[in-house]
Amino acid sequence: MVSAIDITIVIVYLLIMLGVGYLSGKNNKTQDDYFLAGHSMPWIPVALSVAATMISANGFIGGPGWAYTSGMAPVMVNITVPLAVCFALSITTPVFYRMKVTSVYEYMGKRMGKYTRALTILQFFINSIIQISSMIYIPVLIFQKITGISFYVLVPFVVITALLYTLMGGIKAVIWTDSIQMVVVIGSVILIMYMAVKGCGLSLLDTLSVAKESGRLNTLDFSLDITKENTFWASLIGGSVMWIRYFCFDQSQVQRVLTSKSLKSAKNSFVVSVFVMNIVYYVMLLLGAILFVFYGGKEFATSNEIMITFIIEQMPIGIIGIIIAGIFAAAMSSVDSLFNSMTAVFTKDIYEPCVKKEASLKVTMIITGCIGVIMTIVIFVAFNGSVKSILDLVGSYISYFAGPAAGAFILAMFTKKANDKGTAVGVIIGFVLGWIIAIKFQVNWLWNPMIGAIITFVFGYILSLLWKQDSNEEQAEKYTALGIRNQVLANESDKGDVPFSFGCRELIVLVFFIMQYVFLYCVQH
Repeated sequence: MVSAIDITIVIVYLLIMLGVGYLSGKNNKTQDDYFLAGHSMPWIPVALSVAATMISANGFIGGPGWAYTSGMAPVMVNITVPLAVCFALSITTPVFYRMKVTSVYEYMGKRMGKYTRALTILQFFINSIIQISSMIYIPVLIFQKITGISFYVLVPFVVITALLYTLMGGIKAVIWTDSIQMVVVIGSVILIMYMAVKGCGLSLLDTLSVAKESGRLNTLDFSLDITKENTFWASLIGGSVMWIRYFCFDQSQVQRVLTSKSLKSAKNSFVVSVFVMNIVYYVMLLLGAILFVFYGGKEFATSNEIMITFIIEQMPIGIIGIIIAGIFAAAMSSVDSLFNSMTAVFTKDIYEPCVKKEASLKVTMIITGCIGVIMTIVIFVAFNGSVKSILDLVGSYISYFAGPAAGAFILAMFTKKANDKGTAVGVIIGFVLGWIIAIKFQVNWLWNPMIGAIITFVFGYILSLLWKQDSNEEQAEKYTALGIRNQVLANESDKGDVPFSFGCRELIVLVFFIMQYVFLYCVQH
């Protein structure tokens, strides 16, 4: 049972986070302040915030649980993150930053039109609701284990807490609290790993040697079986499309980078975040392999309970409170970042174009409340009682939407002939056919983004050619990556970083991408 000291630490920590959120966001005066921090954020907090949103409490609990049951193979899910970020650095980030958009779907509206814009907005809201719901699910599992209070009571409580936290401040609050919680999460993982190794009665190297003998450190599987999870080819091909959609075309990530003081600063934040994300994710999975040795391969009711059980049963008084507070803060700060992004999209892409030029706080609160209700239902239906890792479950849910969304943005940014109606129908076909293929052939979910993207691109392009009356190539070219590059180069006073540029930052993340494979091969062999 958790002590009063631990509970006090959790409460104090949450109050501190609320205070930080309030202080950092209290000076917001304009919509630009609330959504983009007036383009004033330093690049290091932005980098930590980008990493924190991706890792969150899901990675903290779900990562070790996944590695406990499947070994280190799930590290392959994140292996192509640097490749996707390289794509963002060299092409998409310069496009969005130079267009001065608040929402990436503003760009889609300008380049394509209302139909494609509406469909990409819809997939963003679906993805975000699934992600936020899973982020809330983790703290609920922990507090249910601690207090014994019903799951159906704790979920609404945590949702309300998240809603209040979100309404306290804008993107500034999100970034600063994310930065703090990222440090807390890293410290917590190191503490737990130390206690786990100590409990094994072996050195760290000896513990890892035992894990290796059990096959827990194997990662590279070159099988061509499309039904197997975490294979080399599935992660390289399908994973690349999935992460390109996330880092290049997802509002929650792009918005964070657009808060930077300059394009150079935005790129710096992306580079640092790549190293933080993948190294921390690997360490979290490694912790799962160590826990496998600690528990001797003992079976648990669900993989999500492995870390929770260890924290409650093995960590000392006081440290438990810090770790639980860190998990709760990680979840809430990631939730508020998605809430902020969803509010930005609703304001700029739905309310202002369709209802009124300036959204009021009342409207924002109403939509936030509706999202909270939807999230609660999603948690009850989709996550309660799941035996799979929360990361695996969330990945499989959103994989059906990732491909069509990526295909639509690729059509918009890299072709002149693609138009609104053709692309919109392509997105629908991409989702439906992709889902049918995945179910019929039992395709592992990592392949789904690639399948959906290809179908969307092919059908979207062909159908656009059939609807030539909707096509205005001269206007469309202005919003393509190549068109924006040519416009910038034509302006002698501002040549800076342009789309399709490749410099030291892009080279660094590309080298890191390759070195990951070298490292994993050495560990395995």
